[in-house]
Amino acid sequence: MDDIEEQFSHVDFTSLAANRAAYKMADAMDEECLGYLSGYAGGAGSWAVNTTASGDKANAAAGTDELLATNKLDATDFGNLTISGSATAGDSIPLAPRLPGATALSATTVSPLTVVARMARKLDVQNVDARGRWMVVDPIFVEMLKDEDSRVLNADFGGSGLMNGLVLNNLHGFRIYVSNNLPYLGTGAGTNGTTAQATNYGVVVAGQDEAVASAEQINKVENYRDPDSFADIVRGMHLYGRKILRPEALIVANYNAA
Repeated sequence: MDDIEEQFSHVDFTSLAANRAAYKMADAMDEECLGYLSGYAGGAGSWAVNTTASGDKANAAAGTDELLATNKLDATDFGNLTISGSATAGDSIPLAPRLPGATALSATTVSPLTVVARMARKLDVQNVDARGRWMVVDPIFVEMLKDEDSRVLNADFGGSGLMNGLVLNNLHGFRIYVSNNLPYLGTGAGTNGTTAQATNYGVVVAGQDEAVASAEQINKVENYRDPDSFADIVRGMHLYGRKILRPEALIVANYNAA
């Protein structure tokens, strides 16, 4: 922030910059941790399947992404699907809301509530504690939840007035959060039809509080004088760590909006 601009401005741009820097540091941690929990590395525009374990794996049966293969939902996990092209492991789940009044399951798509219920079943089968379960989804997934049943996000069901990304207190036993920082491949979860494919999809992740540990040691934003100009500089430092402790308590799903 140049001193001349500060002198003639009625807005405290230095404070705004410091607040923005603090937000961006938290946002970067959110993106990196969500990617790690979902089995991906990189970041927006460069996501790729994680092929390097972060230290020792908590479960020898886990892959290099530290997740269990049985806990990765894809199109092959839903027997009702007769999608165009033979679905193979890794193909995304074609998702579409089951409209109110529908009496039969679609043969080409899966409903978002069905995916949530299947994630809950996977955790139940592996004896994961029902308390403290959570799920992080993207805005497209949330929109389809709203389309499927308007009551899902009704105030009477715990969907009103919630903050910090929490949009539902309890859906099939999960606290539901929404984030723009989840991994995606290609064009993401946007409309891609019902053809079997593994190149354009979004990822949602669910788990239990004991599944992962995270810690922060330094989280600091400060202003200092620019030694080469009459101006203030804002900088930040964030030191944190994260580790998957119980892979059996983490579930991921690849999906695309049909």
